[in-house]
Amino acid sequence: MSCDRAVVSSPATIANFGPGFDSFGLCLDKPRDGIVIRSLPKGRHEVKVLGKFSLPTTPEKNTASYAAMKLADLCGSPDAGFSMTVRKGMKPGSGLGSSAASSVGGAVAMAAILGVRDKGMILEASAMGEELVAGSRHFDNVSAALYGGFTVVSDQRTRKILRIRPPQFQIIVALPDISVETRVARSMLPSSVEMKDAVCNVGLASGMLHAMMTRNVRMIGSYLDDKLALPHRIKLIPGYSEVRDAAMEAGALGFSIGGSGPAVFAISQGNAQKIRKAMVSSFKSVGLKSDSFITVPGTGVKVEKLS
Repeated sequence: MSCDRAVVSSPATIANFGPGFDSFGLCLDKPRDGIVIRSLPKGRHEVKVLGKFSLPTTPEKNTASYAAMKLADLCGSPDAGFSMTVRKGMKPGSGLGSSAASSVGGAVAMAAILGVRDKGMILEASAMGEELVAGSRHFDNVSAALYGGFTVVSDQRTRKILRIRPPQFQIIVALPDISVETRVARSMLPSSVEMKDAVCNVGLASGMLHAMMTRNVRMIGSYLDDKLALPHRIKLIPGYSEVRDAAMEAGALGFSIGGSGPAVFAISQGNAQKIRKAMVSSFKSVGLKSDSFITVPGTGVKVEKLS
């Protein structure tokens, strides 16, 4: 069933989630992007951006509207006209899936006004929006934002996504006042890795899946490690080791980087405020201001209203 107007909210996500480089994703309950789309005559595209973050308003350069246009292309309605308003709930380049939130929100919004229910098509259009910013079509963030919970891109070629409902735990996020572009963070990674590091990551990733499926939060925290991307990306985040140590001493069960950074996060089952304060204080000790918040695993993108 199609409609003329849709209101969508699309969540932040944490890609990689420890050892699952380009594979694991965790949906967060908040923050969220808000997207409103309205039908317009064929061929007309308009974009408005609200909030404190500056984003392109050219439809072909904004990830939300671009994903919407790609969804229209995929379902055979390339001339679908729309007006879109995007209110960003998270800072672009934060490591919290900002572009994925916009892409998924835009694709889902367009799907709503066109009456499209094919999740595979929505996923593909969302990844195309992500590609516009990241430079490659990867699915870890968009899968988590679309489906919610903990997701695994088990086969990127066939777009096979595994979905696991995670246990409840607290996620403490600190975002230092620096920017890390995904393209730059990816360019730092080596084209090959040592066998011992690959073997270690297979073990860590297998342990993480077992921990998620058995809903063992303490075990989840113990597998938040990585030998492939993390050792290279921490160089982009001043004070990373100090902040990690402060979080663990305050009671965190595990700690890592959100996506390509610069956001870092800890998980816990208590002491969340104490951990948050320790992380912010530790960044301050190395001369960095940081924003912080506490959230929990989320359930994915939501169509809030249709009319």
